[in-house]
Amino acid sequence: MSASKRFSLVSLGCSKNQVDSEAIQQLLVGQGFENVAATDDADLIVVNTCGFIDAAKQESIDTLLELGQRKRPGQRLLATGCLTERYGGELAAEIGEIDAVVGARNWTTVPRFAEELTVLPAEQVRQPGSSLDLIEIAPAGALDLEMPRRAATGPSAYVKISDGCNQKCAFCAIPNMKGLLRSKSPELILREVGELLEQDVREVVLVAQDSTNYGRDWGAREGLAELLERICDTYPGLPWLRVMYAYPSHVSERFLRVMEERPQLCRYLDLPLQHTHPATLKRMRRPHRPVEELMAWIRAIVPDITIRTTFIVGFPGETEEEHRHVQRSIETLGFGRVGVFTYSDEEGTAAFDHEDRVARGVKQRRRHELMVAARAASLEAHRALVGRQIEVLVEGEGELGERTMRIGRSRRDAPEVDGLVFVDGVAQTGEIVAVEVTQALEYDLVGRLVESSGN
Repeated sequence: MSASKRFSLVSLGCSKNQVDSEAIQQLLVGQGFENVAATDDADLIVVNTCGFIDAAKQESIDTLLELGQRKRPGQRLLATGCLTERYGGELAAEIGEIDAVVGARNWTTVPRFAEELTVLPAEQVRQPGSSLDLIEIAPAGALDLEMPRRAATGPSAYVKISDGCNQKCAFCAIPNMKGLLRSKSPELILREVGELLEQDVREVVLVAQDSTNYGRDWGAREGLAELLERICDTYPGLPWLRVMYAYPSHVSERFLRVMEERPQLCRYLDLPLQHTHPATLKRMRRPHRPVEELMAWIRAIVPDITIRTTFIVGFPGETEEEHRHVQRSIETLGFGRVGVFTYSDEEGTAAFDHEDRVARGVKQRRRHELMVAARAASLEAHRALVGRQIEVLVEGEGELGERTMRIGRSRRDAPEVDGLVFVDGVAQTGEIVAVEVTQALEYDLVGRLVESSGN
């Protein structure tokens, strides 16, 4: 193999970006490139950027700058992803070490431009302020939703069921980067799930910008519920199936009843509420159904559901009373998992020019207060599990204090964003085991192995 065909891929951002990164890797390998872990060993470095909030944008820029400064002669740097979709021209102008920029909606073209980059003479460098190939932003075709054969990297895997979003939340630039909703066909999704199961994946996690809107672009009213039923019927041997990124007003009764009735489905709902005060939600252009009513309705259908949510503090105009409303909601409504973000100005959004700003220090204080409430709520929920048996998907080994233990996740915990279960006992990675909970921590659980479930 030619030395000019080695690549290393750096993936930043969310699980949806990770799915795209896996696809880029597979496409490059299929085109004859060799994947290497260390960027220093690669002749081509691909960075899949994130542009969701200020912190994510800064991480992407810092990564590109660092890799650009470390480039050796002949090494090429290609940037793709959400940040390049919004700021491709600026990145090309400001970071002269970038050799090519490919927008997020055109990531399937990365291998073609990678091939062109690797055959350039080593001494040919891009001039600052220009780009070898700056792809124009364009609507994506069906190709960008059609994955190459999936390669599993562990017992859990993400499957992206749609891309883009039809909502117009005042704080969010995702539609500007990803475009409107485009749902992947059920047949392609079923194929991906099957390929992952052939590689002993035990949990499939469905992701999208708005999973609960799946299929609306072709007129399906219950697209997600129907998809879940098809996956369960087609693959009865799939132990766990999980849905992430639900939109509050798109959660349907049928979807919840499928979750309650199908044992493969984790009774877990990732439901980013962003706020609970109706006045703030109205300014955010979000659904403002009373949160107490929404939670009661969901739990009436799925009584033992774990609800994960996220909140934004410091949205323009947020008062102390509006902030306290969120805090009281966390303290009283039994959210199993809570994430908190400080509001970030995003160009091109309705909130960008809002004058009623919240001071940075106030935002930081409010975030701290919500996180204190979230940790207390999580600990209370975990204490209720002590003495009970739960299913745990074993994912490897970890340290708890001075002890080395097996680690995994319960059905109540999504990959990467939620806590772990530390297991005292012998179990293989990928095995689903019964564990008796013996200790509750703020984010994690500790337990002892009871028996293997046989999965």
